[in-house]
Amino acid sequence: MARNPLQRLADYGQSVWNDNLSRNLLRSGALQRLIDDAGVVGVTSNPTIFDKAISGSNDYDDQIRALVEAGRNTEEIYEALAIDDIRAAADLLHPIWQATRDTTGDGYVSLEVSPTLAHDTEGTEADARRLFSAVGRPNVMIKIPGTTEGLPAIEQMLYEGVNINITLLFALDAYVRVAEAYMRALERRVAEGKPIDSIASVASFFVSRVDTEADKRLQQIIATEPGAERARRAQALLGKVAVANAKLAYQHFSELFESERFRALAERGAKVQRPLWASTSTKNPAYSDTLYVDELIGPETVQTLAPASIDAFGDHGTLGETLVSGLDEARAVLRELGDLGISYDDITATLVREGVDSFAASFQSLLNGLDVKRRAFQVQTNEERAERLGSLAGATQAALEELVAADVPRRLQSRDPSLWSGDRLEQQSIAKRLGWLPVVDRMLERARNGEFAEFAEAVRQRGYERVVLFGMGGSSLAPEVFSKVYPPVPGAPRLQVIDTTHPRTVAKLLAELAGVKTLFVVSTKSGTTVETMSLFRTFLDA
Repeated sequence: MARNPLQRLADYGQSVWNDNLSRNLLRSGALQRLIDDAGVVGVTSNPTIFDKAISGSNDYDDQIRALVEAGRNTEEIYEALAIDDIRAAADLLHPIWQATRDTTGDGYVSLEVSPTLAHDTEGTEADARRLFSAVGRPNVMIKIPGTTEGLPAIEQMLYEGVNINITLLFALDAYVRVAEAYMRALERRVAEGKPIDSIASVASFFVSRVDTEADKRLQQIIATEPGAERARRAQALLGKVAVANAKLAYQHFSELFESERFRALAERGAKVQRPLWASTSTKNPAYSDTLYVDELIGPETVQTLAPASIDAFGDHGTLGETLVSGLDEARAVLRELGDLGISYDDITATLVREGVDSFAASFQSLLNGLDVKRRAFQVQTNEERAERLGSLAGATQAALEELVAADVPRRLQSRDPSLWSGDRLEQQSIAKRLGWLPVVDRMLERARNGEFAEFAEAVRQRGYERVVLFGMGGSSLAPEVFSKVYPPVPGAPRLQVIDTTHPRTVAKLLAELAGVKTLFVVSTKSGTTVETMSLFRTFLDA
């Protein structure tokens, strides 16, 4: 069966990422069909996309209600909804990530930091760090705007090993700065002996909005100087500035990532930071609806396409390696723009400012709509709770309000030991015992990466006949339940849990294990449980 133009973009080294995400897209199987049938290998999101998805449907209402009952505020509810969608998309794309992690580096899903932090470096770093950990998927990218304040946060997060999608790039010098920030982050890691082969990043260079702003200024010349030579020259530039700008950005990309500087990083496993063409939907109906895809095809790039653009290019897109052609014409377009008295720097600065404002407005619109739903569900929940609890309703509501007022949910997730004690020494001890909070996500990630399956296979191959776990209380109860609930696996060692130091039981087990190849697991949360450590020393000596 012949492949359509969209599916054939991969032949030119260009990846297609879907610029859309919603609960319905995930549940209906539509995203999986885009992956299977349209060649989509990544997903991006932003506040505008989530605003349409959450405020424009009832798909999230059951989860919103549950979060309201759990006492979450509006921003916490939004974040929980968004993270669940991001995780689900990341899980669908995980096989692509695994298959391409050493080559093209696809299979990623992007989640944006709060748009209110676009000019706050420290706030951006904290939000990016927190979101990356909260999502808990290796194939997530955190989106950070390429503002002046965002640049140091981008470098720091990449240095810390967080995958970053740099967004709102319009100017050529801004693109060069973020590419150099990527290299500096990798160089810092290399200098400290840290690996760099697992870090991924894309630089989202916006396209159609450049024509929208440039054309507006060109049209002013045409309207105020009809028939003049200057108006004719302005007319000739309409719809050409955005493509020229993107082609010159790609030229910078080629120079930077073919340099000796990056080659030294590539030898240590570094991947190129691919340009990602964003805002590729045609805004002017006079232009071809596939203009910004047709003209920007080339190797080691990503096209983010909205649903309408996916359909349009799949139907009648034009293929060809167009990014590397017409560079002289592209330079001439930007020169002519300046000669007409239109400031390129003012266009790009305006677009960054408007982009930040637009995302912030979408974010606020989303929160406003979500807050309306939250309040409605809160009234409903309070009435139902009062009916169920009867005379205890007032005391229960007061307790919940006290927990919310004390910011308990957030403080718990951020591992704040002051929830339990005001004593500084006790807090230090408590802080060491909160590693369980993200344990489910960490274990799921390790399972997806095959670590547990590899370990189990290694145990079988080494010929272990028994596995004995020493533990007391909470350290032994869960393994004991698992050993009773799940049937033995043929060819795998049998699990036995020991949670007693009774001399007769210990002596019997020592006799049973004589000559039997046994793997021992010492399970203790504190590392100092007397009974568990006594069992450990006894069997180690034996």
